[in-house]
Amino acid sequence: MNITTTLSRYALLPRKQQTPDTEAVCSSCQPQLAKLCTLARTQERKRIARELHDELGQQLTALQQGLGVLRIHLGQDRPDLLGHIERLTAISLGAIEVIREISNGAPIKKLQHNLSSTLEGLIDEFRQLSEVDCRYNLPKQNLDLEPGRAAHLYRIVQESLTNILRHANATRAEVSLERRENDYVLEIFDDGQGFILSDILPDSTGLSGMRERGKQLGGPVIIFSHPGQGTIVQAIFPVKINR
Repeated sequence: MNITTTLSRYALLPRKQQTPDTEAVCSSCQPQLAKLCTLARTQERKRIARELHDELGQQLTALQQGLGVLRIHLGQDRPDLLGHIERLTAISLGAIEVIREISNGAPIKKLQHNLSSTLEGLIDEFRQLSEVDCRYNLPKQNLDLEPGRAAHLYRIVQESLTNILRHANATRAEVSLERRENDYVLEIFDDGQGFILSDILPDSTGLSGMRERGKQLGGPVIIFSHPGQGTIVQAIFPVKINR
């Protein structure tokens, strides 16, 4: 009898019929069950990566080609639009590269060099797209974070800036990251329209994703907001995680 059959039969037994012997069998299966769960998660991630590569990658490539056509036709008549087209082309190329990295299971390459400079590039790109006066206060020296945790921090900042661009109607924003003794404190502020926290579904993809990334960093992600008073996203996490 394999582990899946054993666990399935045990789960279907009424509690009165779950004897010490069956409980012992189930306990002995726990390590194998953990391996099965890990394998299932890995397979699901690979499936999602393939879908991203095949579907979204193809659409981004088409977008890039369309921007190239616009550059040719508008180059002489509307030179004022060339800068916008170049920025959109660079963004589409960057998105294609990210999808390729995800498909290959690789971390964000830029984070392997310097997280602060990578965040500065992200903020500069956001500023150009949104025309929001976005400033930053980031450490000059490289952060003492392993690549996996650095990627989670980067994604929290990226998701926060995306939300500002989509929903906040802000004119000013700021990203700050500082070390306070044994913790890092990340804050993303905007002076936009704000919102009522209870109106946001707790299982919304963006919010749940940031909270999950906060757990991987080792601390909570807290959101402060009120209509007309802007929004602050705050993450506090330890410099080192004891594993």
